[in-house]
Amino acid sequence: MTQNVELQGVARRRGFSLVELLVVIGIIGMLIGLLLPAVQAAREAARRSECANNLRQLGLSVQLHADAHKGRLPRGAREWNFLTWATFILPYIEQQNLYAKMSVGYCPAGSKTGPDGFVYDPNDEIEGGRYSREQNRLAWQTRVPTYNCPSDLENDFYMEGPNKTYPKVSYVACGGATAIGYKGDAQFGWSPDYWALQGQGGDSRDVVEKNSALFGMLMEIGSHEERASIFQTNVGMVSLSSVKDGLSNTLAFSETIQTFNDLERSAEESDIRGGVYRGDAAFFSCYYEPNSEYPDEVMSPAYCHSPDKLVTLGAPCTVETSSRGSWEVRMSARSRHAGGVNAALGDGAVKYFGDTVDRKLWRALSTASGGEAVSF
Repeated sequence: MTQNVELQGVARRRGFSLVELLVVIGIIGMLIGLLLPAVQAAREAARRSECANNLRQLGLSVQLHADAHKGRLPRGAREWNFLTWATFILPYIEQQNLYAKMSVGYCPAGSKTGPDGFVYDPNDEIEGGRYSREQNRLAWQTRVPTYNCPSDLENDFYMEGPNKTYPKVSYVACGGATAIGYKGDAQFGWSPDYWALQGQGGDSRDVVEKNSALFGMLMEIGSHEERASIFQTNVGMVSLSSVKDGLSNTLAFSETIQTFNDLERSAEESDIRGGVYRGDAAFFSCYYEPNSEYPDEVMSPAYCHSPDKLVTLGAPCTVETSSRGSWEVRMSARSRHAGGVNAALGDGAVKYFGDTVDRKLWRALSTASGGEAVSF
């Protein structure tokens, strides 16, 4: 009997009290709370590293393009509605099969054949070389991994209803320190003497006059017949020999945000940012620092969101009113990383630029022949 009592006493002493259990649970919860941010930070660091690797591939692709085209970089865009750099560099990022499916060279609508004897669908009523040609849209339905930052979301771009979509991308080409528009060099579309819209963080006291970059847009390309010949030339392509500032001191690509679409405004036309297949969405400007609080300027309410409405956090937007006598499109570099963006230089090197980067330095890095002294 005594032995049983002693054994029961031992059993009672081995148990945990409610207070002790709560203390243990509290400690475990605190450890998880401390560990979770570290895990999240490690995952974001890995995503940012992968994002930087994508940009490195983009930077190297333009070098390969120049090697194959007598020292000339790809055009940033062939006018607003024609194809952009996102198509032209596909063969140099191991996407030759996708490129081969597309109508890249100009051909009249309804053509059966095009450059190099390529066979087209004669029922396609849109001329060859346009981003909206059905043949091109269908080819783009598969997302290109190199064009997507793992920290970004995957949204769609459409201009003719949600049944005609294109996957948005996470990267844009550098269009200089000003904006892309109709005013200025007819070959490259860089806007000279630029300042931001009044009341949107800029005025005529902050004028940027230098207008050069690694990528531009071929503007005012004329009739259908002229397009057919111009597309086969080097018009609108920046040559490496003209990059007086040096490739290592000139920005080539940076990140952008695949914005959400304002379905309350329109179910037929999406926010254009991230839709780099069109010329007016293919570029970023260094007029403002990365992830600027000031809005991007687009040429039409259809390409943005409802007035006074922020659909995508960190991506304000406004409509360029053409008050300066020309349409000028300006979009800042943006990312979903904390505090900055990844950007590729013309030599393929990738650097991380903080949101607080010196504005003069940021603008100087965007010009290809501005003559500025740049040091990191």
